[in-house]
Amino acid sequence: MNRTTQLGVLAVSLLASGELRADDTPPSTQSMSEIEQLKQRMSAMESRHDAEMTALRNENGDKWLTQQRAEEIREVVKDVLADSETRNSLADDGASSGYKSGFFIASADGNFKLVITALSQGRAVYNYQSNESRVASDDEESSEYGFEIRRAELVFTGNVVDPSWTYMVKIAFNQNGLVEQTNSSSITTTNTPALEDAFIRKDFGNGFAIRAGQWKAHYNIEEIASSKAQQLVERSVINTYFKTDFIQGIELQYETSDWRALVNYNDGGGNRNIAAIGANTSSSGADLDHGNAVEWATSGRVDWKLLGEWKQFKEIMSFRGSDDGVQLGLAYNWQRGGALNALNPAMIGNSPGMNISYTTDVSARFNGASITAAFLGNSFYDRPSGAAAVDSYGALIEGGYFLTDDVEVVARWEWMNVSGGTTDVSTPSGIPPVAGHASAINAQHFSIYTIGANYYISKNTLKISGDVGYVAGAILFQNGLYGSNIIGADYRADETNDANGQVVARLQMQLCF
Repeated sequence: MNRTTQLGVLAVSLLASGELRADDTPPSTQSMSEIEQLKQRMSAMESRHDAEMTALRNENGDKWLTQQRAEEIREVVKDVLADSETRNSLADDGASSGYKSGFFIASADGNFKLVITALSQGRAVYNYQSNESRVASDDEESSEYGFEIRRAELVFTGNVVDPSWTYMVKIAFNQNGLVEQTNSSSITTTNTPALEDAFIRKDFGNGFAIRAGQWKAHYNIEEIASSKAQQLVERSVINTYFKTDFIQGIELQYETSDWRALVNYNDGGGNRNIAAIGANTSSSGADLDHGNAVEWATSGRVDWKLLGEWKQFKEIMSFRGSDDGVQLGLAYNWQRGGALNALNPAMIGNSPGMNISYTTDVSARFNGASITAAFLGNSFYDRPSGAAAVDSYGALIEGGYFLTDDVEVVARWEWMNVSGGTTDVSTPSGIPPVAGHASAINAQHFSIYTIGANYYISKNTLKISGDVGYVAGAILFQNGLYGSNIIGADYRADETNDANGQVVARLQMQLCF
């Protein structure tokens, strides 16, 4: 407001208050007098205003200005926070993100969702194998020990289009394979990311669903439960022998409140990440079978839940406060190996002939206690040139009991017998030699006794586990029927029939989210 305007406003105020009156004084004389009064009053007001501002600055300096700016900033922050609450999204349609059983991003209507989870298992391992358990030329040490990252996984799950279309993609960073050191001191290792699960599933409602892609076969009860939900540090050795591991194919599923069943057609146990089409001739022109490793394969499983909820059997353990639950299961895997393949000690399932694997199991869950038992078998028959059938049998009993809400003691007994095989399996041409010709079709018999304990810092999200295992008898295979290596279970193949007393001790910390 300029000075002229201020004078005008003051004049109007004075007239309204009666301090300036229109009387008998001539208009020109009256106007001059009023203007003079206005000048005097304006000068007095300016002087008083200047004095007040000087006193304020002397008292607070620039603090009053800083406070004013702070108030303005606070108002801006309030506006931003209010706006962010209305968004809470990464997209214009109000998609949400956060953490719930994993980090997730989801559209507002729920039709699109991505959940990211991870698992890390780091362990210290000690293995003792007596000198009598190895061939005379073996220069390995009786005791081997060290640290390993047994598993490091990234898992992506969710749904697309609508909640009935779900998917899963799992990438695992595998531990190193065998380390070989030559006279030139060169070391050969492999440690590359591996695709494990990669499938999409469609739920048709009324209990029916179909799945296609690659996934871990629901065959053995130990394998069905995630590696993060095991009671002992690692699954059993007989699990390594019998498990069909990851398969590629298409599967029909059906589930009710008490029953669930599945059946699939696949590329054979253990044959993940393989191409359907391969070269048919070698450089010499000889016919080879480099396409699919098996001619055909199918597997299936049926579960009957007598008590409890299905979700209780996703974990081997049963925490305090859990309800009772009982489940019975039956499963099979049946496949014919490639007719032109050679006998492969590292992958019996792909060798010429038929393999029929079968299992039955029972799982019981109680308030702070659990028990799981299984019987497994396999027959390798219809082999070329009339070779004898090889029959394998295994059994397992595992249980746990919570001493407190966070501390669990566990124990496991496993047994295996292979009959009809040989202890001198020749290594076929083109197949890397296996130390001692260790093979899943070697005649062998052993039992393993394991005890351990778990300290659950935050259930299976963060826990510390330890166990000790003792082998009575000789383990005469390196790879199971479908290619799984016992190194993953921290055991070594014995190389003589009279082997006995191998010991494995493990301590592991697990983190998953």
